[in-house]
Amino acid sequence: MELKIINKKEDPLLSRTKVESEISFEKSTPSKDEVKSKLGKELGKDEKLIVIKGIYTEYGLKKTKNLSYVYENEESLKKIEVEKKGKGEKKESKPEEKAAEKPQEEKKEEKQEQKEAKPGTEQEEQKPKEPKSEEKPKDQVKEKKQ
Repeated sequence: MELKIINKKEDPLLSRTKVESEISFEKSTPSKDEVKSKLGKELGKDEKLIVIKGIYTEYGLKKTKNLSYVYENEESLKKIEVEKKGKGEKKESKPEEKAAEKPQEEKKEEKQEQKEAKPGTEQEEQKPKEPKSEEKPKDQVKEKKQ
């Protein structure tokens, strides 16, 4: 895997450097971790300070273009970049939020009970129809035609 830096642009307000690079490879498209380690060695920066935004491969070629940001320190990295949640992680709500949710659930249950208690609702009208004695099953009708 060969890494060639095409363009570097300093962003002093965000305390980072935008790096565009071209990577040529032999077998499969390199992963983000492989690109981070190679880019870190090339620039002399820690891998923790590098964020890979994209690896773009064209169909049929053994070359990719890469867009990544190299931050000056961890503080600026944490301020600017948004952390992605993993698949197993869920948002944990605070105990105060849980207490606020309970009265809403109780109100929903009360409304459902009131609907069930009313006579003449749609539930009574949706009773299954009994088959008429005059109707014959379709299988018997087909046998007569043959």
